[in-house]
Amino acid sequence: MSSQLLAIGSIRARLVLGFAVLLGLLFAVAAVPLQRLEDLTARTRDIVDRQAQLAILSQRANQHSQAAAIGLLNLMQTAEREARVPLYAAMDAELAAADSAVAGLEMAMLTPALRADVERLTDLRRRYGELFQTTVELIEIEGSAPARRHFEDRTQKVLNTLLFETQALEARLQQAMQAELEELRQAATNARRLVIILALGALAAGAVMAWAIARSIVGPVREAVAVAERIAGGDYQAAIPAGRRDEIGALMGSLATMRDSIASREERISRLAYVDLLTGLPNRTRFLEILGLLPAGSRGAVFMLGIDRFAPINNALGHAIGDSLLCEIAARLCQAQGGNCVLARLWGDEFVMLLEDADQPAAARHAERVLAALRAPMIVEGQRLDIDASIGIALYPRQGESNTALLRRADLAMASAKRRHAGSAFSTGNESEPPHEELSLIGEMREALARGEFLLHYQPKLHLAQGRIASAEALVRWRHPDKGMIAPGGFIPFAEQTGFIREITPWVLARAIADAARWRRDGIAVVVSANLSALDLLNRDLVDLVRRLLDESALPADRLCLEITESALMDEPELALQHLDELAALGVKLSIDDYGSGQASLAYVKTLPVHELKIDRAFVDGVDTDSKNAAIVRSTILLCRELGLTVVAEGAETPAELAWLRTNGCDLVQGYVVARPMPLEDFLARIRDYSAA
Repeated sequence: MSSQLLAIGSIRARLVLGFAVLLGLLFAVAAVPLQRLEDLTARTRDIVDRQAQLAILSQRANQHSQAAAIGLLNLMQTAEREARVPLYAAMDAELAAADSAVAGLEMAMLTPALRADVERLTDLRRRYGELFQTTVELIEIEGSAPARRHFEDRTQKVLNTLLFETQALEARLQQAMQAELEELRQAATNARRLVIILALGALAAGAVMAWAIARSIVGPVREAVAVAERIAGGDYQAAIPAGRRDEIGALMGSLATMRDSIASREERISRLAYVDLLTGLPNRTRFLEILGLLPAGSRGAVFMLGIDRFAPINNALGHAIGDSLLCEIAARLCQAQGGNCVLARLWGDEFVMLLEDADQPAAARHAERVLAALRAPMIVEGQRLDIDASIGIALYPRQGESNTALLRRADLAMASAKRRHAGSAFSTGNESEPPHEELSLIGEMREALARGEFLLHYQPKLHLAQGRIASAEALVRWRHPDKGMIAPGGFIPFAEQTGFIREITPWVLARAIADAARWRRDGIAVVVSANLSALDLLNRDLVDLVRRLLDESALPADRLCLEITESALMDEPELALQHLDELAALGVKLSIDDYGSGQASLAYVKTLPVHELKIDRAFVDGVDTDSKNAAIVRSTILLCRELGLTVVAEGAETPAELAWLRTNGCDLVQGYVVARPMPLEDFLARIRDYSAA
């Protein structure tokens, strides 16, 4: 952890150090000139003050000496003794001031040359003072004339020399001050030069440090960007520079971790996209890709394999055993494959195989080898399971070049093999497929229900003994805005395949029950019947729906008959039987439709709580002339009479068939001989006709 913190802090330390150095240089650039300026200011102030003081002293010495000389001239011109006394005092004061100024010059700190000038000036001032005193004494002793001659001959000459020397000293002081000021100007120039040098040095040092820091950061960052771009492009093998023990090194390490994580996730995503997680086999997507990569002109076979009776096994033993069974099946299929065969799992219990460079005999042998491998008993979690499978085979390119066409042909062939219990079947290319116009109807059904395009027709059931319409079957029709009236066979099978029948049936029940309730209020005693598909019978909301509709319409339950087929009971017979028991408990009549066309009719008659049997039209057709059909129908009528069930003959079309059924004691007849399915108004009119007759 400490090394990691040290690494992370190194770039920060470089930046802090760089800024510290720059701040130091900026401080130096600011501090040195300030110090120099302060020194120059102090020196300038000292020079100006000192030189001004010396100039003032020199001027004072000159002025006071001149004033004393003027006073002396005035003294020589004054004759009265009393008038000269004040002049003596004034001259003494001027001389004292001149002496004080000269003394001030002597005390100033001067250069040796100036000090010699001041000493010479002092000596002249002393000589002038002596001569001045002598002139004054001559005035008092000998009179003005001798004093004037002495003044003009000696005193004035010394005075002139003193004045000259004083002016010369003042000039030299000015020159000295100018020299010192020149030195200060030179020092100021040097200070400016130093500031410029320091500023340039600071700028250069900052630039160098910025370049060095940028190089230490930008270069690795560019490498990191290049690595990130390679990773974004899907290159997960490119080497990542190790980097230094700093943030860049940590970044490179993070990029390496990110690269490995992304590569791992993409591998998992690819596996999820192309591999079936349960069996480890390729999935549908991967199989279609492999199929699409086949070279043009190649030949082979596509096998669609479905496990027979897998749903009952899965429901009885649980999904865990079902999954284990699928894994065992996948393992056996892998063992049975050849080197040129591709195996994949589509979904559920369906597998698909691709056998390259195979003709029909080779495909048949491969199918038999696969079926033999699956028929051997399997032990799954202690359970012995015997399974079988059905295989549909489509040869390419003869039976389709597109992937979807091959899979569809193989799927249809597999369905054919299941129906015929043949083990395997080849696609003939003529399997029944829904036409395109019918497929388009599937997408329109939901909108049709919302727009109210569905309607009910009723087909009467004639009670032969009473000679009246005792019941009617509600049959749905689709009044398509473009295609006109569509019969149930044109859309009901597809509604069952897509599950949309779960929405159509509640609508049919609601309309049929509402119509029957209206008939009852109008005094028409007719039972209405409706068909239930396998999906309807397994719908857990079915019983509640029927109970609610009966309660809302106040229709007695025995006025409703629900017709079921044997095939509707095969998927989940226990749940179907439970729902039938609950419906029977409500009082709803139950009818087995298409009786005799299935494989377990008698067993259903024995166990189901039904009230009615409808003999399939295949046995009613020609019953008056076909002895076998007559025997089957007669025995069914006798069976229903013994079991207390109502029997309905479906599909009677001729008066002869109707007469035979009446003679042999059939209860109800439904068919064209009685009436075709008709709209509600026509149905009510037909009831009135039978009542009038």
